[in-house]
Amino acid sequence: MSRSYRKNRTQAAFHIKHLSERTVMQSLNHEIFLALNADESSPLFLLATARLLAELPIALAVLVALYILVRRKSEKAFALCLVLTVTLAMAAAYVIRKLHYNPRPFVIDLGRTFIEHAPTASFPSFHGTFMFSLAAALLFCPKERASGMAILLLGLATAWARIYLGVHYPLDMLGALITACAAAAAVHCCFRLRRQWAG
Repeated sequence: MSRSYRKNRTQAAFHIKHLSERTVMQSLNHEIFLALNADESSPLFLLATARLLAELPIALAVLVALYILVRRKSEKAFALCLVLTVTLAMAAAYVIRKLHYNPRPFVIDLGRTFIEHAPTASFPSFHGTFMFSLAAALLFCPKERASGMAILLLGLATAWARIYLGVHYPLDMLGALITACAAAAAVHCCFRLRRQWAG
């Protein structure tokens, strides 16, 4: 058996294993989505609550962030850290969407959809990325952890609502959370290194 043949077999086996793992992950993602997704028998009050939570928490989170920025307007480093975290997270989410198109549930006729939405890429969720990046940036600041936790809870409510209404998968929200935390950690590390060098 030649070396090139063994190499090709190894590469083929790795590729099959990778596809298998991806299929299992996608299948699990779809199953959890269907378990959380609303249907025609869902209570009207729950659908109305979900529609409210799908958008309103973003406005509340922005108001909380603006209040904190005004209250701490003399602390330019804090404001810069917050803005950079959100900007980096949203930019990363945008790049991921451009590099990988993941169709929304209604595009592949999966589950039920209860709000209008364009058939854009679903992964990661922009709504989730924005909310979670705000929360993560505040959670890295000891004085603002209560506000960060409040925004995190609002973000989780929005995540549930958008899955329930059929425009996102659970993995879209998990991806948003990971993207936001990575951005917050990167910005926090940069500012920490900057302080060490300045000191």
